[in-house]
Amino acid sequence: MYAPPHNSPPVPVQHREILVEETSVAPREDTDSAIPPLPPTSISLHADTLPISCPGCGAYAQTIDSNEPGFYSRTRKKAKQLWHKKQQAIVKEQRAISSQDGEGTDDGATGSDPLDKAETTTQDLQDESTFLAATEYIQSTAQYTQICDRCHDLLHHNKGVSIPSPSIDSIAAYLEESPHRINRVYHIIDAADFPMSLIPNIYEALDLQDQRSRNRRSKTEKYKYGKRMTTINFVITRADLLAATKDQVDSLMKRIREIILKKLDMSREDVRLGNVHMISAHRGWWTSQVKEEIRQHGGGVWIVGKANVGKSSFIESCFPKDSKNLDKIAQLLESRKLENSLKSSNNETPEATPFLDPDALLPPAPREELYPTLPVVSSLPGTTVGPIRIPFGRGHGEMIDLPGLDRGTLQDFMLDEHKPDLIMTKRINPSEQLSIRDRQSLLIGGGLIRITPKDVPEDFTILAACFVPLETHVTRTEKAIEIQSGVRKYNTGGGDRGNSVIKPEHLGEEATTIRSAGTFTLSTDVTLNHLPSMIKKKWEDHGIRPNLDTLPYRVYSTDILIEGCGWIELTCQVRTRRYEAEHDLPRIEVFTPLGKHVAARPPLETWNFIRDKRKAEKRKRFTSGAHRPRRGNISHKKRTLHGGKGA
Repeated sequence: MYAPPHNSPPVPVQHREILVEETSVAPREDTDSAIPPLPPTSISLHADTLPISCPGCGAYAQTIDSNEPGFYSRTRKKAKQLWHKKQQAIVKEQRAISSQDGEGTDDGATGSDPLDKAETTTQDLQDESTFLAATEYIQSTAQYTQICDRCHDLLHHNKGVSIPSPSIDSIAAYLEESPHRINRVYHIIDAADFPMSLIPNIYEALDLQDQRSRNRRSKTEKYKYGKRMTTINFVITRADLLAATKDQVDSLMKRIREIILKKLDMSREDVRLGNVHMISAHRGWWTSQVKEEIRQHGGGVWIVGKANVGKSSFIESCFPKDSKNLDKIAQLLESRKLENSLKSSNNETPEATPFLDPDALLPPAPREELYPTLPVVSSLPGTTVGPIRIPFGRGHGEMIDLPGLDRGTLQDFMLDEHKPDLIMTKRINPSEQLSIRDRQSLLIGGGLIRITPKDVPEDFTILAACFVPLETHVTRTEKAIEIQSGVRKYNTGGGDRGNSVIKPEHLGEEATTIRSAGTFTLSTDVTLNHLPSMIKKKWEDHGIRPNLDTLPYRVYSTDILIEGCGWIELTCQVRTRRYEAEHDLPRIEVFTPLGKHVAARPPLETWNFIRDKRKAEKRKRFTSGAHRPRRGNISHKKRTLHGGKGA
């Protein structure tokens, strides 16, 4: 054991060893073995054999408790390969030092290698052979880093245990320890339940610089107690879940900004909000712009967000690697040469062990590599245990991946085999809008969530476009209540069809798990986007300004958000005469586990993208190919009289 587990403070260590014995033997020189042998119990590995902390999850490396994060096993094939490579490197360095002491330097061999020059410049690296040799040399001298057993199981076996989430005060303590003068927080928000993963009090909790006002003289930099304040950028990840094309997602930016301002209790007339980005790591939308922004900013780039919102995926797609930057390769090459020369002059084969400050919250900064090991990307909430520091830009800056904050416990009420179904991994394309009439309810996940219209007239119909990966079904309200209370078994067509994802113990008659999460009003007027095609085309052709007062109805809508899962777009048409008389908008009541895990937002109207596309495909299908309308069978005499073709 050479470092404490994640739940204990780090301690200063000078020689950390995996296995400690009184004697040590020479390493094996069998380099032709396909599978490296198991390290003998008498071999002591130095501190640079294993990293201080796991580069995949940030947990401090340890070899004591296999159930704790950061555990490294000797029996894993990767660990044996790492030990074998390290022993080979030690033997190679010892032989090189002994040959230099005994025989001296060979003057004829120094000029043959292009890397033996006193200094390799950027102009030298423009030669392809020199560039390949320099890259190979840097990779050969790179520190061998491997991920812990927990990260290995997450990547290859999709199994693991979530880690308790830290508080926002813990994130603020990390920021206080920043070694950089310039810092910026990238607040990662998930598009699946936007804006539920937005931290509303992030400005006060992390002591961030306020948004710039609309005053043209407003400063871009502010200082507090002689220290430059940390700025913030909002990044909505997985933007491809909102729409199918980049232009459609880009058209939602105005609504996205308005929702963020409302969530942060700000006014559009007072502040500007130009620090919002929507990206898609899966499609590569806008990742290059964010990557260039991070490269130019430098300093400390802190990745903050709730659990399982895509922070590690954001780092993987937007980290400025610069693997083709000649200046970076030249500097890395010179630094590696200097390290080797100092090592040879001091006759030290192991590298100096970094000192762990017992009072520091951040681990020591690792050495910058040409191809760094990035954090593990997993759907398990709470994958990241501690801060993960990844330097870039030749010391210009570094990205720090922080553990995710608590996002909710909706998965705790679901069966284990259905927990992966809660996460939206690809864009949902509903086949149709479900109709919810009076005395009917919408069941999601076989009783996990119920949406019921409240105090609506009999002729009211609420349309629901379900953008969730769970099964949805409309049934009578009495049956829905019986299903959620465990009296009736859930099925969608008789027999055993239909899957209920909620645990049976939460559906008992005496269970009080399912509670009301509140009443939500369909308050956003979206009539302009639901006009009949003939009226809309007439207004556009004649340049008439839309006058909604002439219409006999109004259309109201809202989005019901399910935490970490998706959203339900609800739309309802109201007669203008009835609304003017009663001034009562349609309302719905939502029932969820413990009355939590849901929220409402102004609608993004993503169903309109699907509706317009299907209308265009239908018109195209009936105006081309075999479905094209055929010309009528007109006689030759009529064509002659009317001057048509064939006359």
